[in-house]
Amino acid sequence: MSKHSETPSPPAVTYTPRAPLGGQILTCKRCKRVHAYPHVGGPTIRCECGWRYENLNGTIHEAFTPRLGV
Repeated sequence: MSKHSETPSPPAVTYTPRAPLGGQILTCKRCKRVHAYPHVGGPTIRCECGWRYENLNGTIHEAFTPRLGV
């Protein structure tokens, strides 16, 4: 039998036509993924772990929404 060793997962790779992140970035507090900073009144940033980040009048609001809406 082979021996199982615990190694950290490699960083996530996202393939997108968008330019690389520049300026302010938002790092998810739960899973540490990096996203573009949300603009005031702009669309909500949805992280893969289920948390959503929204910029309302300069304040970041967080809300948890399960991925399947359950």
